[in-house]
Amino acid sequence: MGNADPFLTHLKSFGYSVVRLPRTDIRPLQILIREDTRLTRLGDLATVLMPGERVPLPAIKDNIAAANISGERTRDLSIGVGLTILGSVIGAMGGSKLGLDVGYKSAKTATFEFADVLEDRVDLAAIDQYLSDADISAFSHHMAQLLESDAVYVTTSTIKTNKFIVQAKYSDGVTLDVKIPEIQGVVGGNVKVSTAGGGASKVAYEGTAPLVFGFQ
Repeated sequence: MGNADPFLTHLKSFGYSVVRLPRTDIRPLQILIREDTRLTRLGDLATVLMPGERVPLPAIKDNIAAANISGERTRDLSIGVGLTILGSVIGAMGGSKLGLDVGYKSAKTATFEFADVLEDRVDLAAIDQYLSDADISAFSHHMAQLLESDAVYVTTSTIKTNKFIVQAKYSDGVTLDVKIPEIQGVVGGNVKVSTAGGGASKVAYEGTAPLVFGFQ
C-alpha cells in the first residue's frame, strides 16, 4: 500500500487510496499505521482497540455494487508498466505470467478497465460509536504512542473485482488484437481469459476471488 502503481492513481478522484498490488486479504476494520510516506497494515481493529461493554464491533456491509467505479479506465500506460501490473494481477489470481509478453510483443501502450466492482464498507457513525467505547489492549503499548502522534488509520471501505480488462495499442494508436488461446495457455487454468466488448482487442482476465485494489 502507498506509492501506488500508475494504473490506480486516478482512483484518488473517487476518494480511494490505492493498493499497489491488488490482493484478497484487505478488508474494512483493519488498522494501518503511517511510516514515513507509506501505510503499513498492523492488524484487525478489535485486536488492538478492544470492544467496550456497550458497543460491539460494527458489522461490515459486503459485496455492494460500486457502479461509480465499474467501467472506469486508466490512461494509456507504457506496455512495460502495463505488463508488470498485469503480471502482478494474474499472479494474485493464481496464474502464471511467464511468457505473457509474447502476446503483447507488438504493443506500445495498454489501458486497464475495472469490471463488476464491488464494495465492502462500514458506516462511519458505527465506527465512531465503537471507538468511543473501546479501549487500547493492555498488550499494545506502542499503539498508545501511535495514537497520540495521529499515525493510526482504520479502513472503512474497500473496492474489489475479480475481472480486469486490458486493451493494448500499437504505436499509432490502433488497437492490438490478442490471440486468446495463446494467452490462456500462458496464464493457466486458474485465470479465465476471454474477449470483452465483442472484439479481440479487449481482453478480460478473470479469477475466482475478487482482488481489492482501493480502500478508504
